[in-house]
Amino acid sequence: MAINTTSSLPVPVQTYYDNILISTPVPNLIHSMGATKRSLKGKSGDTIRMERYNLLDTALVPLGNSGINPPGQQLTSTYIDAKIEFYGTYVAINEQLPVTSASPVLNQAAIKLGESMRRTEDTLMREMLKTTASVHVCTGGVNGDTITEITLTDVQDVVSTLLQADAKTMSDSMDASNKFGTAPISNAFYGLGHSALSKSLSNLNGFTRTYQYGTQTGIKQTEWGAVDSVRFFLSSIGSKDAGASGLGNDVYNTFICGMDAYANVKLDNYKSQTVYRDSKIAGGPLALNQTMGYKMAEAPVITNDAWVIKLRSTL
Repeated sequence: MAINTTSSLPVPVQTYYDNILISTPVPNLIHSMGATKRSLKGKSGDTIRMERYNLLDTALVPLGNSGINPPGQQLTSTYIDAKIEFYGTYVAINEQLPVTSASPVLNQAAIKLGESMRRTEDTLMREMLKTTASVHVCTGGVNGDTITEITLTDVQDVVSTLLQADAKTMSDSMDASNKFGTAPISNAFYGLGHSALSKSLSNLNGFTRTYQYGTQTGIKQTEWGAVDSVRFFLSSIGSKDAGASGLGNDVYNTFICGMDAYANVKLDNYKSQTVYRDSKIAGGPLALNQTMGYKMAEAPVITNDAWVIKLRSTL
């Protein structure tokens, strides 16, 4: 008996389109978290100059009763310059695509351009932080490399260095609660690192995961936990130097920052913009294509090298 099957009589539509889109992997954006926001006024050039006054000496000698004025002091200051740069990209979409495709092309283009803009900003900030002159290399681990895995002593050394440089912490302390297994968290610096460090950090003596904090208020999704006055935030696009250790292993750069250590400068009249041109404007004689893009102008800059330390480690 002849049996009709999908092989002899194919169904008219072989594939069903599911209009619920699959999630796109989006990395955590952590490197601008501790940045001070600065603005460069429009029509004021392309460089902002920031100034910091230096401390005066203490006055430890008594004035006495002679009526003679002690020597005076001179005010001194330090200048930090940052030059604005312009960035942007776009996608061009043929007019036939939105009218024939079941996929929400234009909506997704807008969403993905927004994600690209924020990743661009985060990557620029990461590469700027990498230039800091303050570096601590981990050497106390047990993996046998010239740059070893991170240890509690390394974190404590960095915290000590920041405190000696009078760096201020980024967050206030958190008290423990009456819930089982919770722990207090001291006022802390921010540690911005790569997601690959999650296991190394969790194995540190005294490391507290976020679910063990005394309060869940103010915890960011990117936060992994805390140890010795550093709260760590991780991202898959954290800083990494491939094959840079003595044994050819990847070296991870964790930026441990105090308050006002670095800044993100934006141009007042040229902040992040989405630019859309429909086919009647951008499509040429036959109005064939439309474009959508973004542009922005900014300058990431370290304002105090002593307050941001690059902690270099392997796994």
